[in-house]
Amino acid sequence: MSDGVARARQVLEAEREAVLGGLAEERAAAGRAAEEHRRWRADVEALLGRGRSVGLSVADMADALGISRQWTNHLAKRAVNSELERRSSSLQVGLRLGDQPDPQPPPDA
Repeated sequence: MSDGVARARQVLEAEREAVLGGLAEERAAAGRAAEEHRRWRADVEALLGRGRSVGLSVADMADALGISRQWTNHLAKRAVNSELERRSSSLQVGLRLGDQPDPQPPPDA
């Protein structure tokens, strides 16, 4: 094998390693970005829920966020649905706790 071929292989292998390393870094960055987006979305949904409760219109909230009314409405509905699910779950837990059998009736005297 000539020196030129060996050197070309080394260059290709180094480039492959660099690309794979760069892709792994991007995967980690994507994970961090996804987590940040989840936090942002939760914060926005909470604010939209508060906005709805004080009578803000979707249009006003969309303008404040700088996103479309359709997307704002979607996020606001998610916030409402999340709250309903949370309340429903706690209601179901309360019902399950209350489903204990009645104590035995007192014996007839």
